[in-house]
Amino acid sequence: MGDPVSPGSRTVGLREVNQQAGRVYREVESTGVPVTVTDRGRPIAQIVPIRDDETWYGRMVREGKVRRAAGDWALPARRWGVPEGFDREQFLLGEREEDR
Repeated sequence: MGDPVSPGSRTVGLREVNQQAGRVYREVESTGVPVTVTDRGRPIAQIVPIRDDETWYGRMVREGKVRRAAGDWALPARRWGVPEGFDREQFLLGEREEDR
């Protein structure tokens, strides 16, 4: 399993959160930076800001569920044409029958 502490997040002890919860919450809200809560140095929870303007893709990237592409996407340079009079429907039905 990966490291539970998010890059760029701040770490606070459980005691500090118990004593100054409001200040910690306001900090997360104002900075947008997650805070990792630890108990004796072991991460136990994370306080993360709610992002109303975040896209579903941005959320998936932030949560580590997907990675951004390494390069830009482009259409293939070579395209295939369909011959005149080619019946796509019959072709697909034939392919389907062959698979059965």
